Amino acid sequence: MRDENLIRKTIFKNELYFIFEKNNVCKAEEQKIVFSIFENPLEISKQYILKEEVSKLEALDRKLNQIIDNKELVGAIKTLFIVQEDLKLPSEISKLFLKNEKVAIFVGAGISKLIGFPLWDELANKAIEYLHKQNLITYFEYQKIMREVSDPKQKMTIFDALIPRYRKEARNFYTEIFSKPNYKNGNPYEILIEFDCLKITTNVDKEFYNALDKKLRTKELQERAKMIEIQNLNINNINNNAIYHIHGSIDKLEQTVLTTKDYIEAYYIDKSPVRTFLSDVFREYTVIFVGYGLSEFPILEHIIGKENYHYALIPSYLNEINLFKLQQKYFENLHIKPIPFFLDFNGYNRLVDVLDSWIQQLSEQRQKDYYQKIRIIDEVID
Repeated sequence: MRDENLIRKTIFKNELYFIFEKNNVCKAEEQKIVFSIFENPLEISKQYILKEEVSKLEALDRKLNQIIDNKELVGAIKTLFIVQEDLKLPSEISKLFLKNEKVAIFVGAGISKLIGFPLWDELANKAIEYLHKQNLITYFEYQKIMREVSDPKQKMTIFDALIPRYRKEARNFYTEIFSKPNYKNGNPYEILIEFDCLKITTNVDKEFYNALDKKLRTKELQERAKMIEIQNLNINNINNNAIYHIHGSIDKLEQTVLTTKDYIEAYYIDKSPVRTFLSDVFREYTVIFVGYGLSEFPILEHIIGKENYHYALIPSYLNEINLFKLQQKYFENLHIKPIPFFLDFNGYNRLVDVLDSWIQQLSEQRQKDYYQKIRIIDEVID
């Protein structure tokens, strides 16, 4: 039997509103629930804090049943407060950061998707659709490509052949897609930049860089972030105040990795800048993949060495633990340990909650370690 004292005393607000949306809760009932069980319903913060009188599961259950008739909704809300393992920072990752080991965060399109930008396959589909709208391919050709070409790289190759990257029309296409981020649910990059480590991305948008640059410019020194692109990749000159765009960025479209030819040159040719840099990173650093799907790892299979074990945050559902175990076996072959985050609680935005929780735990642990060192010094002096 679960100890009722182990329930979470705070939850992320977007977790609760995800439950409200799924259960079609009206605004009046939302407010009734929020004001009944939380002590900070009007505060501008990411989290709600339970009132002391409902800070145990039995008391929370009693209160919810008093104000809500829908038993399914009561159960869904209670589930939010059960301690979930995906919010807990794994001890081995905690030690890496606290001991200042070499760690790299490797960020994929799943993060940019959270602010409204397309995933890789979605971008490829938009590109083919654009060709049809511009009458560069017929409707028959459009349908045939969409049905028969499953590899996004091949679709991007077709697009690049008909609208080369050096043309203004290509720049307009990419700029239109990647220039309007949606921060309605917050900015996940503002959390990622809090990790003091090497920051790598395959995304061509600039939001990772913009978040870091904004943070650095608020300091007294007015420091600017750096964007390291393909031609300047160098493992011997790592800068934690930089974003390593290993596929380039929309600022320099002609140097981005988009087509099949680009991928071959970047990942399969010996001593290419991308392959050399990643081989060095996987050998010298512990890498944490964030925002990558299962289909995106095969291209790295021949680059990831056996020197280090790495980690990947992978989406899952609580009732899909067997499927996750099967995925685990694939990742083991790559020397990667998958860490699940549960879509049950906030969809893909759960990833943001997990990262935010990790940052909070690292901060608390550092503070604890600091005071412990001060106490030891005081004891020695005395």
